[in-house]
Amino acid sequence: ASEFGNPLKKFKLVFLGEQSVGKTSLITRFMYDSFDNTYQATIGIDFLSRSMYLEDRTVRLQLWDTA
Repeated sequence: ASEFGNPLKKFKLVFLGEQSVGKTSLITRFMYDSFDNTYQATIGIDFLSRSMYLEDRTVRLQLWDTA
């Protein structure tokens, strides 16, 4: 159950693409509303999770950032 009293829906979003195209920047912008101009390559896979209220229910997004 969620904090809003509705079932928690979970979604996994996997970001795939060539190196240096902005996958990590897109995820960082969504998660923290910020942008960093410096480039640091993702090694392997990074994972972030965020819960949000959408259409009368709580959803949990699992964001997978690939190298």
